[in-house]
Amino acid sequence: MTYHWVPRSIEVMSRYFYSLLITLLAPLLVLRLFVKGLREPEYARQWWRRFALFLPKRTRAGDGLIWVHAVSVGELLAVSPLIERLLQEWPDKAVLVTNTTPTGSAQTVALFGDRVEHTWFPFDLPVVTDVFLRHWKPQLVVMVETEIWPNVLRSAKTQGVPVALINARLSARSARGYARFGHFTREVISDFALIACQSKSDLRRFKKVGAIQASLHAVGSIKFDIDLAARRLQLEDIRADLGTECRSRPLWAAASTHEGEEQLVLDAYVALQARGIKTRLLLAPRHPNRTPAIIKLLDARGLGFQKRSDQELLRADTDILLIDTLGELSAFLGLADAAFIGGSLVPRGGHNPIEAAAWGCAVMTGPHVINFATIVKDMERSGAIRVVQDESELARQLASVWSEDRIDGEAQVARAFIETRRGATRRQLDLMKNLL
Repeated sequence: MTYHWVPRSIEVMSRYFYSLLITLLAPLLVLRLFVKGLREPEYARQWWRRFALFLPKRTRAGDGLIWVHAVSVGELLAVSPLIERLLQEWPDKAVLVTNTTPTGSAQTVALFGDRVEHTWFPFDLPVVTDVFLRHWKPQLVVMVETEIWPNVLRSAKTQGVPVALINARLSARSARGYARFGHFTREVISDFALIACQSKSDLRRFKKVGAIQASLHAVGSIKFDIDLAARRLQLEDIRADLGTECRSRPLWAAASTHEGEEQLVLDAYVALQARGIKTRLLLAPRHPNRTPAIIKLLDARGLGFQKRSDQELLRADTDILLIDTLGELSAFLGLADAAFIGGSLVPRGGHNPIEAAAWGCAVMTGPHVINFATIVKDMERSGAIRVVQDESELARQLASVWSEDRIDGEAQVARAFIETRRGATRRQLDLMKNLL
């Protein structure tokens, strides 16, 4: 005799256990926010938002609301073309954007201002998610990439709100981790009304961990649909701010670097200078609040530097321009001849190389690229990126870009790679329309 109630009972108990566990951990979550707030005060100031307390009132009128969650800067930049399309194609609907980091929040304000509603993402506690959804009353919830929150999904399902996971990706390692929770994972994943995957490999992994076949679609990555038009205007403003000195030396960017990585990048810079290639480095840490620590590194090496936030003309003796501002990295990539993508010489999983390629940079990354493994592999196969193992190889590869005069050729290859992969935003929007 088969007892069909057994798996269902396991699922229910697993959900209760998950909710109980996260409830018991709530005080630690608050403590963690206050600890992080010692370095970034906004974490501590916004803790009550994470509990759906004193939520802001809706400021934009409209027939319904679409909630888009982009956890931090990377996800927000990836999904920003889609948000722009939502605002254009459904002007009668309001758009709510949530984040979980101060940099993501600041970037949301910088990109969209008062065109969208904005607040922090709630903790995944049953009561909290229920309150949050009842307050905003979305018609559709849109999660980005790997944001899978069981109680948000269940609260939305209970209130009759479809949830879409867009630009969805699932690494082999993550799939194995999810598979350990069998019945619970299948129940959670099956709550998505739509899972728009970046690749067929992602689709297969989502299906394996319990996604409903009808919800699954492989549509490509929206990161390829980057629109540089507005950023070209920003680029011209930056050129004017810096003056003619900005083209006196070859420029390369180290974009979205992490702690421990700036030292390696500076090693590569010094090695490049020793080869007789007098470049200037645009150094953009992932978290600008780390600027004081980076300045100590620069001072210790005796490198002449300026901070972008000082808004000064570039001096002839400046070796490093420290990009300590938000919302300008893309335009600075447009200024550079070559770009190293950070989070990859240290084990942080890497960051998105697409924007640098779209600008026509000679693109390089370290070996730690699990967050963008498929994209990097495809780019490497097409000759649109170079994977370096350490700072010495980074210096050698950078040297070859200028000594062999390969800038124009690599720019063409990189741009062609991007152009052949556009269109995912349109495909995902069409799928989302079916849920409204």
